Amino acid sequence: MEKQNQKVAVLIDAENVNSVNARQIFDTMSTYGEVIIRQIFADWSNEAVKSWKTAISNYSIVSNQQFTFVARKNSSDMALVIQAMNILFERNVDIFCLVSSDSDFTRLVQELRERNKTVIGMGGRNSIKSFVYAFSEFIYLGDENPENTYHINGKVEDKTGIKPIDTKKIESTPLLIPAKIKPNDFIPLEDEKMDAIREIIETLIDENGKAYYSQIGTDMKNKFSDFIPKNYHCKSLKFLIDNILKDLPEFEKKRDQLGKNKGAEILYLVSKK
Repeated sequence: MEKQNQKVAVLIDAENVNSVNARQIFDTMSTYGEVIIRQIFADWSNEAVKSWKTAISNYSIVSNQQFTFVARKNSSDMALVIQAMNILFERNVDIFCLVSSDSDFTRLVQELRERNKTVIGMGGRNSIKSFVYAFSEFIYLGDENPENTYHINGKVEDKTGIKPIDTKKIESTPLLIPAKIKPNDFIPLEDEKMDAIREIIETLIDENGKAYYSQIGTDMKNKFSDFIPKNYHCKSLKFLIDNILKDLPEFEKKRDQLGKNKGAEILYLVSKK
């Protein structure tokens, strides 16, 4: 993706995402281009979203207030959708970043992509797959923030996606104790993705005799929007594929020198003889 001079709009569903993820959100999106729109949506009378106050100031985010007039009706979601469509038709934006795990936004994502916009999703690992795969790319939040994970009655729960707290249940809420996690540990690919990557490698080798890392990455990304090295705690596609090779014993890694540049090389897989 060409990132130079790209204009980015970041829209945050504060009632669905924890404020501790603010730095990851803006650090990540600044690598895609110039973030010219930073907006966040919530009913700010709700105590559950008050933690966003500091992040709003630190990252110069425009906050949008939307009162919830009817119980169980999320007016903030509607406000975010309306603003996204206003930006689509009135502003020169190349990339939309929607920060939420709420699958109710699936149709909005589809509409933006149908109008040739790149749409980056950011949310919790608990996001449903049909929502994740609607995006051009989907980046999981919280992996760099151990405080996003808690032990609840001995069970690890992901708290990167939150909803307004029901104050009537506070007394019965179990104690939240930060869990000890290792954010840099490699996260294995799901069975579905392992099956897909094996099929892609076999097809490329059948056609060309070699399965280049770059082509494997492209084909996997076309199938799975969340096939991003950082989602598996890898700094590059090379490290991701190297990590899964032990589970692909029928293939071996080869490399070719790229031009006369020392250290520059092209990586690919071939079938073991």
